[in-house]
Amino acid sequence: MNSHSFSPAAPVPEAGFHYLDHITDVIIEAFGTTLEEAFANSAKGLVNTMFDINYPPNKQIACNLRELEIKAEGYDYNSLLYDWLEKVLLIVLVDRILVTSFNLKIISSASPNAKTLNTHDQSFCYFYLEGAARGEPISLDRHEYKVEVKAITYHGMEVKQDNDRFVTKFLVDL
Repeated sequence: MNSHSFSPAAPVPEAGFHYLDHITDVIIEAFGTTLEEAFANSAKGLVNTMFDINYPPNKQIACNLRELEIKAEGYDYNSLLYDWLEKVLLIVLVDRILVTSFNLKIISSASPNAKTLNTHDQSFCYFYLEGAARGEPISLDRHEYKVEVKAITYHGMEVKQDNDRFVTKFLVDL
């Protein structure tokens, strides 16, 4: 593989995300029946890159211990996803809380169909994500650490609707 110790497990469809092959980093593809669900599953895939969110076996993270308010914003869906994932990453790295449960609402400052900033006529659409993340303080005695994440990147980032589901794809720099 590479110098990093990341080794993705076999895809678990009910997890709402899976890992795609990459030589040195991690590509996460997440999905959901709503945009909010796809963003929540993106965050779960990110957190699962760093820690096994299903460890110890048969005992998931106790999501009722801590609840944090999270707000993100962007001028399109990609920038919103980037800001959202950066906020989740900071909660894990700085606040040392392993978040695995999310309740999100995405709203737009314009019509629901507007997707990008239009600088020609000075009218624009802006996206806001408001929600809560739940998890527990990280304990290396209890949580299985996998690999260090350095950053979220825009490289290859996608947010799209594919028939009846929403799909996100992004690269995580290890």
